[in-house]
Amino acid sequence: MRTLWALAIVALAGCSGSEGRVDPRIADKSRPLVMLTHPAEPPYSYTNETGEIMGTDIELARKIAAKLGRELKVESVVFTDILPRLKNGTADFGIASITITEARCRDVDFSDPYEENGSCFLYRAGTSRPRMSQIASLRIGAEADTVQDIYLCRHGCDPARFYHMEDAIAALERDEVDAVYFDAPPLRAYAERSGGRFVATPLVARDSYGVAVDKRRPDVLAAANAVIAEGGRR
Repeated sequence: MRTLWALAIVALAGCSGSEGRVDPRIADKSRPLVMLTHPAEPPYSYTNETGEIMGTDIELARKIAAKLGRELKVESVVFTDILPRLKNGTADFGIASITITEARCRDVDFSDPYEENGSCFLYRAGTSRPRMSQIASLRIGAEADTVQDIYLCRHGCDPARFYHMEDAIAALERDEVDAVYFDAPPLRAYAERSGGRFVATPLVARDSYGVAVDKRRPDVLAAANAVIAEGGRR
């Protein structure tokens, strides 16, 4: 299995880069792998009391780096910066509950899915449960440029956009929006911690999350798929 995985990296590396040139980052073992995340989704990716970025996404990234025998450098960015950074080659991969979509695959490569989950609404207890058929008349908060933002727009809603989901939830607490639409796990966790003040709906849409990889880094893509195949899902 290890030999086959190594051969896969060699074969993929031979196809990377423009005009058949191999990206120099593949051969330079002294260069750390740069992983991007948006640490706002405990327990997946978050910043602890000392400012350290932690979570199961980080553990997955460490396994990928270890598979390649490389040092890992984790960078905190806003979600909207992850794919552009990968596309311009200033980072190697990103993990941040990034839903695999056909449009995104034009800019980056995706690993096999490491989690199947989805999106839901978070709303104040005692108010009407939001439904997708009604959202055109509701004030919905969403994180900018996420699949949730796109999904809401396709269903006739012009959401209030935030660069951090914590800001959207704060707006919900201040009654500035009627609901927040985002990945279900963090919204459910928030509802559980709210003491009954907020409620998370069942899943509205299902998504597959993958490791997003710079298209010039087939070695990282192969390593990510190997880790996931070995049970390295979060």
